[in-house]
Amino acid sequence: MFGGRLCYRSYFVKSIVLLLWVCFYYVETSSGKRVIHKNVGDTVELSSGLPTEGVTAATWRYGQITVAGKDVDVSKDSPFKDRSELNLTDFNLTVRQLTLQDSGDFTFVSEVNDKQRPSVTITLQVHDPIAKPDIKISSTWIPLNESCKVLLECSTTGDVSYNWTVGKQTLTGPRQQYIIREQDGETNVTCTVSNHVSEKSAFQTVKCSKDTQQEPGKYIFLFVGIAGGCLILVTIAIIVGVCCCRKKQVGSDTNDLTVYADIGELTNDDGTSSTMQPCSVYETIDNRVPAVKPGPQTIYDKIQLNRVRKVSVSPYQDVS
Repeated sequence: MFGGRLCYRSYFVKSIVLLLWVCFYYVETSSGKRVIHKNVGDTVELSSGLPTEGVTAATWRYGQITVAGKDVDVSKDSPFKDRSELNLTDFNLTVRQLTLQDSGDFTFVSEVNDKQRPSVTITLQVHDPIAKPDIKISSTWIPLNESCKVLLECSTTGDVSYNWTVGKQTLTGPRQQYIIREQDGETNVTCTVSNHVSEKSAFQTVKCSKDTQQEPGKYIFLFVGIAGGCLILVTIAIIVGVCCCRKKQVGSDTNDLTVYADIGELTNDDGTSSTMQPCSVYETIDNRVPAVKPGPQTIYDKIQLNRVRKVSVSPYQDVS
């Protein structure tokens, strides 16, 4: 009696599990959530997963284009006509030498006893092969806390995910920043890139020491401060120089005397200055005592002329 109840209970549980699996399967296929990932150059076999008994019509479509069917095999308009085939027994579609352009939705439409069944949509995503990633590491020594700031950068081609393993810590993303100390010794750094179909990794080691390039931040600020101070001093010196030059030029314009001004004022015989008759160097030179009117130009006149001439006041008259 107890054994019969146990068998009945076990059979009931299995039936429920099977029913749930069938329901989930048909919901998955009818809702179009099936996705297949392949690499460039791979071969894919697309299967509807539906029973094949009593099928009266079956067609595969790529987007809105009919690529294969029960009655036409592979269509002449199919973009895969030279590298695809249809199995007429289970209606599976095989496509070889996949390219990136082959990515898209494939829909299977069928009928059983002339009654249409739910369609099945399969999304094909073709990926480029993953290239080995390249790791770049730059380490900077920080004297303040005697540690190293490590900048990690990982790069490769294609749409991939990045995962880091630094020591015992796991990080994500193409770029990361990590702090290590001198006592940590050599730290292993691994970058792993992956997509839905493959993955590749690269490995390096990094070590923190005082010989590592020091953090440039403080020195940059110091350099900028010195340069700014020098620029301010040069500007002040230029302004002071310009002001001094202008001041000197104004004083020169008001106090500078020419030779004409020095000679221009004469003193009369009575000790008073003459303001009515200014005298210049030209007037001094020209202010000569009137010469004796020339007489007849004979040899006797020339000899006697020097005797009767009055003494010249101007020093320029000494030379006859």
